[in-house]
Amino acid sequence: MNRSFEGKVALVTGAASGMGLATAKAFAEAGAAVALTDVNEAAVRSAAEDLVAAGHKAIGICCDVADEADVAAMVEQTVSTFGRLDAAFNNAGVQAPPSDMADEAAEVFDRVNAINLRGVWACMKHELHHMRQQGSGAIVNCSSLGGLVGLPSRAAYHASKHGVIGLTRSADRPITDDRNRNGSLWGCPSSC
Repeated sequence: MNRSFEGKVALVTGAASGMGLATAKAFAEAGAAVALTDVNEAAVRSAAEDLVAAGHKAIGICCDVADEADVAAMVEQTVSTFGRLDAAFNNAGVQAPPSDMADEAAEVFDRVNAINLRGVWACMKHELHHMRQQGSGAIVNCSSLGGLVGLPSRAAYHASKHGVIGLTRSADRPITDDRNRNGSLWGCPSSC
């Protein structure tokens, strides 16, 4: 990352491993204070401690993005710890074992969509609240190539990732009406 995030605050969900952890590290190395969040409390706290030991500002927060109260508390803890929220990467997500759609249990479909789609919605809702109050911010929602195509045996996952793209497009407007300030929402079809 070549851009300086000195004095900025970033929140990353799904930050205990993979792309979330890599993104949190990149934000920290670029100067941002980072709230790393994940449902795996031990792993996310360890990742945050590693960043702090390397001289960065970071906190680890256990959060189940499928629970809106958890999400509200996560955003509030980020803002109360660091004073603001400038960037968010909504990356938390799960897959389901491949199965024929006719055989897939409703519980599997509901779980995948609760985390992958409703979780992004809850994160955006609470992140936007703070960003609009401060008049700036940027949000990136991680979708997937699965949000652009449909493949057999992946109905729940692909439906959730299509939903993330639609949700992001529906909310895609400036965070502030002041054209002199930065603020945007971005969908990220990738390998999330």
